[in-house]
Amino acid sequence: MAPVLRHYPAKLSLTSFTCFFGLIQFLIIAAFVETNPELWKIQSGQELFTILYAGVVAAEIVFSLQTWCIQKGGPVFVAVFQLMQTLLVAAMASLILGDQLYVGGIIGAALIMIGLYSVLWGKTEEKRAGSQDQEQTLTNHLIDTESRDRDDAPESDIP
Repeated sequence: MAPVLRHYPAKLSLTSFTCFFGLIQFLIIAAFVETNPELWKIQSGQELFTILYAGVVAAEIVFSLQTWCIQKGGPVFVAVFQLMQTLLVAAMASLILGDQLYVGGIIGAALIMIGLYSVLWGKTEEKRAGSQDQEQTLTNHLIDTESRDRDDAPESDIP
């Protein structure tokens, strides 16, 4: 998504197009999975409101935030926080819905989190080292140019 943002900076339009094409893909898949037309009928206004809210408002907010994060921090940054979203959903499901968490799942999530944060730390160190190298290269280039200019300058008798 980062290359798309460079060429198409209108974030809200990009988010809308992403949601629209996701809807088309969902409808195609859903038509093959659920073939009973009775199950497609909306039963109440509350159900319609829930569908619209979850589909439009929540999806737009999530995509907008992800797009903003990609623009600010890069795609690795967003990938790390996708894991946090999954962990928050698991914790909320356990607290609110009474779902059970298992030790294996918790250990696996912790290992994945450590791995993703290691990648984020590595990317940060890589950027820091790259900026220091670029600064040193620029400084060396300027020092070399000044010394070459002094070597090439004609000698004068003025002290």
